[in-house]
Amino acid sequence: MAEAAPEPPRGPTFCAEWIRQSSEGFDRLTMFRDGTIVWKTSRGDHSQVKRQVLDAAERDFYCEFFSRDEFWSLPGDLRTGLTGSLAASSSVTLARADGSRKAMRFDDLSTDSAASSSLRSALEGLKELFLSPLAPPSRFAPEFLEPGTLPRRSHGAVFRVTRLPGATGFGV
Repeated sequence: MAEAAPEPPRGPTFCAEWIRQSSEGFDRLTMFRDGTIVWKTSRGDHSQVKRQVLDAAERDFYCEFFSRDEFWSLPGDLRTGLTGSLAASSSVTLARADGSRKAMRFDDLSTDSAASSSLRSALEGLKELFLSPLAPPSRFAPEFLEPGTLPRRSHGAVFRVTRLPGATGFGV
């Protein structure tokens, strides 16, 4: 007997979509409710699409994060009106599970409030998953962590392994 497919999450199919366009091209980053992140980038005649799936806890965190009231209270247009050949313009659409949506626009020269800065940082962090992926846990097994190794934590901090007690397997 075949298993029934899991029921898709309720509400819109995505939690957040960020479109960034400049004279160089565009990027579109979409965080779907099923945990899939899709990043499409196009520069001239070259387009690229990348996909990554987050685990359930991370997916739930981001979808709840993008549903915060502080983002819904941001103005719809944060653009400065200033132009430049390298300045990009962005459009962000957030969607809550109940179907409500919030759209806003900003540019690279926009000043940020705490809320808009938090939103932009989260979007950049999701994009960073494609640009600087984390190494798999197997790379940090005790046999690979020699004293002097400089692992990087997921939040960016770098630390040095000075000794590795054999029985515990944890670097110090």
